[in-house]
Amino acid sequence: MSVGCKACPYADMEALRAPHETATREALQLRLQESQKLRNVSLVQQAVFSKSLTLYRSYRVHGCLGPVSPSVFPTPSPDDAESDWLMRLRQIRRGHDPKLTCDGRLIFDYDQAGQAFVRPRLDGLRDHLFTYTPGGGLYDTEYLEALFDEDTDTIRRFEVAAQEAGYGPLTSCTHVTNHTSIRVNCPSEHRAADGSLDLGTMVRLPCEATFRCFEPLEEFRAACPRVLIVCKNVHAHPIPLPTKTPPSIRREVMDLLLTIKQDLPDITPRRFLRHSVTRTYLNSRLPTIENPCLSDLHISLANREHIKAYITQVQSKYFPFGTGWKGLCHLKNEQDNTKPPEAHYIRYMAEIPLNGLPVYDDDEPEPPNPSDKMLRIIICMTPESSRRLAAAQYLQSDIAFKRVSGFLEFEIGGLDRNTNIAVPYCRVFVNRQSAAAHALVFAKVEQIVQLDTGAPLKWRHIHANSLDDHTGILQWAGDQHAGQAKGLGLHLKSLAAALPQWKCDLHEPERPLSSLSEYDHLRRIFRLCSVHVERKIDACHVPESVKRKMCSLICVTHPDFEGTIRNIAREGGKKGAGDHFVTEHITYRTLIHSFSDWVQDKIRCRFAFPGICWEKSYIPKVIWQAADSTTNTLETLHADVNSEGKFCSLLGGVEKGRYFDSMKLRSLARNLASEDEHINAANKRLKTTHDGVLEATARLQQAKSHPRDGRYAEQVARAEKQMGTAEASYAKALASSIEAKGKGSGRVGLLLPSSEAAKIMHKGS
Repeated sequence: MSVGCKACPYADMEALRAPHETATREALQLRLQESQKLRNVSLVQQAVFSKSLTLYRSYRVHGCLGPVSPSVFPTPSPDDAESDWLMRLRQIRRGHDPKLTCDGRLIFDYDQAGQAFVRPRLDGLRDHLFTYTPGGGLYDTEYLEALFDEDTDTIRRFEVAAQEAGYGPLTSCTHVTNHTSIRVNCPSEHRAADGSLDLGTMVRLPCEATFRCFEPLEEFRAACPRVLIVCKNVHAHPIPLPTKTPPSIRREVMDLLLTIKQDLPDITPRRFLRHSVTRTYLNSRLPTIENPCLSDLHISLANREHIKAYITQVQSKYFPFGTGWKGLCHLKNEQDNTKPPEAHYIRYMAEIPLNGLPVYDDDEPEPPNPSDKMLRIIICMTPESSRRLAAAQYLQSDIAFKRVSGFLEFEIGGLDRNTNIAVPYCRVFVNRQSAAAHALVFAKVEQIVQLDTGAPLKWRHIHANSLDDHTGILQWAGDQHAGQAKGLGLHLKSLAAALPQWKCDLHEPERPLSSLSEYDHLRRIFRLCSVHVERKIDACHVPESVKRKMCSLICVTHPDFEGTIRNIAREGGKKGAGDHFVTEHITYRTLIHSFSDWVQDKIRCRFAFPGICWEKSYIPKVIWQAADSTTNTLETLHADVNSEGKFCSLLGGVEKGRYFDSMKLRSLARNLASEDEHINAANKRLKTTHDGVLEATARLQQAKSHPRDGRYAEQVARAEKQMGTAEASYAKALASSIEAKGKGSGRVGLLLPSSEAAKIMHKGS
């Protein structure tokens, strides 16, 4: 049975009840045009009139919005008309009681300068409405004043003029909605029979039409594959707008949403409409339409609220606990219970009370948030990433601020030197940047690596047997953030504390490793990003000559390091003046009287100068020269993952990070597989050419053993030529195999002659 429509009571009911038999595209277009006329304002006079009437209605509906009037100003009991109006307001609010606010009457008035304003009837009330908006020149003040003062003659003059132009509250309304609409009132103002301004309550236009559907029985459907639909009575209402999405189209949209699962937590109607998956699907689904959009599937999808409802439905199904901390906890539980350990990505989640963590003097101040008293940590990495991290020698770390709302993203990565691909090893989300928080992160990452690989991370200055033993992590590059660097130093200090007392430092043999401070450990492994340092130098308000001296400190060796620091302080001007500062660095035990802010900053952090100048650090020179001097690799990784989306929810940021890291590892695996194939081909080519040399040698020896007759010289010359060709092919194949050294996944061995292999091993050592 048809259920009809809803219409404004001030519409031409007789015209609306005109029956229709078909719902053609042309009739639907006319219906939409009538609906658009209520929204589109074509005349300038109509725009000003509508704005003025809407402003009055907003004051009428919402009132003062100030606090409830004091009891010293009693409000008279509302009359019947006012009671009807309050009931109407309750209907507009879907039955919810409005917030108690001032119910005093608003009046329209002018100040001494003649500018119009609106205020409550009672003077002297603070925190109540007082606005000059009506007198700002954007509204018809004469019409507004008449509405507030209920000047019927002036009101009628304005509204009759508007009626003659085809608009205003005296014109017949054309607003019609489908029966499913929850709208209570007509959006346009109308004059009731008693002259009051009214928002008409939508009334139903019932439909007497009924439908009967006849389907053939199952056994006769092959002979009669059709359905008969019979309609009885007429449709005495306008054509309904296609606002409800058919079930088949709705399923298409739902399935499409499921294909973008990594983007689903933060998807919005706009993002969904322009998503590459959506556009690709529509191009294949509607090949005859140029640049198709979802509304081409069905007109109801032009309403973004419909799309938002479908998105919310899918999100509620897959993220029942939301996309924040609880939602991520639920996702981790699902991962741990349903996926194999090799597929685990969210490895650690914890909330730790802040009052239980140590606070250090050089911690950078955090923005105050009294309600947040917990340190939250999420560590994301796969077992494959753990294996790559354990094999890495040059690491970089950095922290980003824009990708996940409410969290900082700390990332550890590096460059795979075989494939020249930047690889993320670990992704950590934290809400604090303190040294204690970073130390805890490093400790947990080390535990995860040991769980995945069976062995902890190796650090050169802790686990190597000599200065020439380049084992484990050789260098760690980062910026000058004190929490990040000191957290690494604290972690290394805790590792060294567990070593026996006889285990001494390689660089200062008289000192046990367990006696090194966190800054001593940083001096042996940490390096500052030169780009960050130069950027800070460029931002200093000092002469260019001083900036050049600052940049000269980023070096391997310096002819006069301390003298240059004194010159920087002396030439830095007023900005360079500073307090007396005594450093604890072993090479700077001199009282320096005039430091620039830049110099004070570098000495105060206690790891900056060793991080920019090799001779001030204990990193071996060959490692310093071979390692990266910047964190550009990690900055590239940050920029790449930010392209997946910024300001995401926590769950959305983790899912996008999972997708990005998976793609990176796949790219790396494909490159390594290609290199493995190249090694296999090189091995076959080397073996073939080696066999060719052996065969050519045998033929040459056989030719030389023949009797010296007339053909002897010819046979020997031919054999020697073949021998030369075979040796040239072998040399070319050997060179190709030597070039493949150090490439591939390591699962395919490289075939080399023992003499060449010995040379390569000697060169590498």
